[in-house]
Amino acid sequence: MIAEATRAKSGAQEEPVLLPINAVERETGVSKELLRMWERRYGFPAPQRDAQGDRIYPMEQITKLRLLRRLIDNGFRPGKIMAHEIPELERLMRAQSKAGQEVPKDLEVELLQALRSRDHQQLRDYLSHQLIKMGLQSFILDFLQHANTIVGDAWVRGQLEVHEEHLFTEQVQGLVRQAIGNLREPTQAPRILLTTPPEETHTLGILMVEALLRLDNVDAVCYGAQMPVRDIAQAVTRHKMNIVAVSFSASYPASNAVNFLEELRFKLPLAVDIWGGGAALRSTRRSIEAVSFLHDLSAMRQAVLGWRRVHGVG
Repeated sequence: MIAEATRAKSGAQEEPVLLPINAVERETGVSKELLRMWERRYGFPAPQRDAQGDRIYPMEQITKLRLLRRLIDNGFRPGKIMAHEIPELERLMRAQSKAGQEVPKDLEVELLQALRSRDHQQLRDYLSHQLIKMGLQSFILDFLQHANTIVGDAWVRGQLEVHEEHLFTEQVQGLVRQAIGNLREPTQAPRILLTTPPEETHTLGILMVEALLRLDNVDAVCYGAQMPVRDIAQAVTRHKMNIVAVSFSASYPASNAVNFLEELRFKLPLAVDIWGGGAALRSTRRSIEAVSFLHDLSAMRQAVLGWRRVHGVG
């Protein structure tokens, strides 16, 4: 990070670190496109410009962007919180923590210790032990619910580096994929295609959905990240999919998510259901005819039950 920073010096005094937009995207999890959109719409972030005219951001704005991302992950609308100063955003974070399920202290200590060990095998062993002890369903619904909160909050507070957050995500995804591979082949409809749109690289959400649906004997298949509308339409036709479920993280612009789903709805027959999920869609009031927005794992499972009732399956 420091290597990419732009430092301005006046005599012997070193001025604050300024980060280019690529580094800001990596450090905050907010896409370059969304950063520019917020700048136009809300006046924040408010970058400076370097000698080439490129955007550069002070560290105070990085701190605020991290807080904004976490709060938007938790369902806040950007327009409602963008003007808040850092102390008010921190107060909202504390209030959210108190309102949600209390995170077990021993879990927080163990997980952060494993992450800070800088030993990827120690972290994998710890996560693998939790998965074996709890089973796949409880690992996703109980352990990961808390673990994702612990890692995200520690990252916001500066207790974890962004590469440590990425390591956690990669290790979890590897273990969940391995567990899915050990499940029996599903035998019941619906057939569900799980993916993300172009420019959306976050796949942990759809992987968690795939695991839970496979445990429910649903023929769900994760096609990975960044799938264009044309490719989705071809896969639906070729593999006779009943449903397409697309995930959009908080770093994905909500307007772009809606536009993508509208285009997808236009390309697919109405007999194919479209489900949109993820934090990006929590911040929009727009709706799309014949497209369902599902905001959590339980809503996804309930939607499957509803589909089966309508189609006389099970």
